[in-house]
Amino acid sequence: MRKDPFGLTELLEPSITAMGYTLWGVEFHANSVNALLRIFIDKESGVTVDDCADVSHQVEGLLDVNDPISTAYTLEVSSPGLDRSFFSIEQMIAYIGSEMDVQLISVVNNRRRFKAVLNKIEGDNLTFFIPKMTGKKGKAARQAETTEGEELTVDYSMLDKVNLSPNFSKK
Repeated sequence: MRKDPFGLTELLEPSITAMGYTLWGVEFHANSVNALLRIFIDKESGVTVDDCADVSHQVEGLLDVNDPISTAYTLEVSSPGLDRSFFSIEQMIAYIGSEMDVQLISVVNNRRRFKAVLNKIEGDNLTFFIPKMTGKKGKAARQAETTEGEELTVDYSMLDKVNLSPNFSKK
């Protein structure tokens, strides 16, 4: 899963929590022109643009004083959104039974990227149900009966990226 390369979670979490938000995660994307530091915040009633601005102002001060990143970067504060990325196994517990887009670090049972339902979490092992797909490949494929498919259990350390996959289809 995505790592916090500068230990910013430890630095920022107390202030963000004191403001009434949950620090959902931290991403740092380095590139040759301008790096991007993205901080995700959440709260029970939802996150507004004003919430992001307030947290951004607070975080800017902390980053200026502590100066943990030596390169130039752009700070972005955001809600995790409906298709939220997960940064810890603890975050995923509340979403057992939900459909997710999963990307593994390496291939396991001929799979590296797949859409699946998180069935259970036991220790560091996550079990996903991968529904059988019919018809065309990719986005045009149709999911078969939800009882058809396979289970795949992977260790948390094998996860590269996991996002919640909101379903807006009509039933």
